[in-house]
Amino acid sequence: MIIKEHRDEILSYLEDSSNFSKGNCEKVFIPENEQEVIEIVNMCNAQNMPLTVSGAGTGTVGGRIPTQGSVISVEKLNRIINIEKDRAVLQAGTIVNNFLAEIDKIGSFYPPFPTERNAFIGGNVSTNASGEYSFRFGATRKYVLRVKMVTGAGNVIEIPRGKFFADKNGVIKTDFLTVKIPSYITPPIKCSAGYFSSPGMDLIDLIIGSEGTLGVITEVEVMLIKKLPDRFIMIFFLPSEDRMFEFINEVKQKFIKDMYTFEFFDNASLFFLRNDFPEIPENCCAFYIESTDTTELMERWLELSEKYNAIDVWVGGDPKSYQKLIDFRHRLPENINAYFRKLKITKISLDIAVPEKNFRELVTLYRKFSRESGIQTVLFGHIGENHLHFNLFPVDEKERNIARQIYLSCVEKAISLGGTIAAEHGIGKIKYPYLRMMYGDGGINDMIMIKKTFDPKGLIGRDNLFPAELLFQK
Repeated sequence: MIIKEHRDEILSYLEDSSNFSKGNCEKVFIPENEQEVIEIVNMCNAQNMPLTVSGAGTGTVGGRIPTQGSVISVEKLNRIINIEKDRAVLQAGTIVNNFLAEIDKIGSFYPPFPTERNAFIGGNVSTNASGEYSFRFGATRKYVLRVKMVTGAGNVIEIPRGKFFADKNGVIKTDFLTVKIPSYITPPIKCSAGYFSSPGMDLIDLIIGSEGTLGVITEVEVMLIKKLPDRFIMIFFLPSEDRMFEFINEVKQKFIKDMYTFEFFDNASLFFLRNDFPEIPENCCAFYIESTDTTELMERWLELSEKYNAIDVWVGGDPKSYQKLIDFRHRLPENINAYFRKLKITKISLDIAVPEKNFRELVTLYRKFSRESGIQTVLFGHIGENHLHFNLFPVDEKERNIARQIYLSCVEKAISLGGTIAAEHGIGKIKYPYLRMMYGDGGINDMIMIKKTFDPKGLIGRDNLFPAELLFQK
């Protein structure tokens, strides 16, 4: 076991990809096996010391940043235990990119890997992460077959999929604990907001997406699929957003069975890519699509581009051009963050998804706020899943106040449309007020009771999902 106590050794564990700045920590524990994880959790229970689980630091909501107590990092639990054609067993600290490289050698694939491939598989599971292929294959939840974890009480439990289910009263009974699932129902869309809940649900789904609040995941077993067939990427540059929804509907009606990704970039977001890709046309929006590679399909796609008067169409079929277009997709968030970090401007970012029938109404609201607020915005992301990232960049306190009100209005609208306030980035320590709006005080209290079942002293992942003081109210 490695223990870090000096301030300069600890600083890197007080940051992630969020702007959360209230990190505080006494020491960092780095266990090298499961027994050491048990010892650390038991010691923290004995000393009443909060313990925050730390992954790779790729999260955006401050989940791995401690507000007090100590950190347990799973970085040394990084062994790939076993790989078969259709499944793999991994320690929680396995880097996703390393895992993808290994299974590629045997012709297998793990679909729900996140955009940040340096993430740990344990973080992937604990946040129900999703990435570029979630349009075709869905998020992490459906690929997790088994989870092994050390609960906040210091007990090692193993939860296989298909063994423990909620009864008609919403109670899940096992030989190691009994838990009552939340009274709310998680929206049946892309969602990473709070503990999952659905009638008759599987216990493993309560752990997936629990954001390190119930225990320390040490090992996971995941399902693999056959390596994907040859594909090409196309980027359609359309002259405006006027026919956006007509285009989306036609694509989904005629091409969906052959598609793997379907994403969108507005004109403002393309601005941040032009230094890297100077050939991007001016005054346009773009749709990024990955599709099965056949001549017949290519011809149909090109016919579609003509129908919608595309200014330009980029195609990546050979390995070099394919990789270039992948870089196009991945570069945008990096460039946006770097640009505004340099200007010392903090972005305000929405992570909302809604049912397909209500998506146009949400986007219309985004566009209204963009026009009327005067604040610089960008809109991009997973348009195929009715999930776009609406980012605002207020330059002063007046604009920050307006942006906060816009955020609140968009959250209210999303909830009224049956959506989620967190589609893929979770709640962490930043979005509790909006989680409360989504599920109400009753839903938050249900989550607190679940946490206390796994973590009676409320020490693990303190301040994730809900403020710690709520755990101790009488």
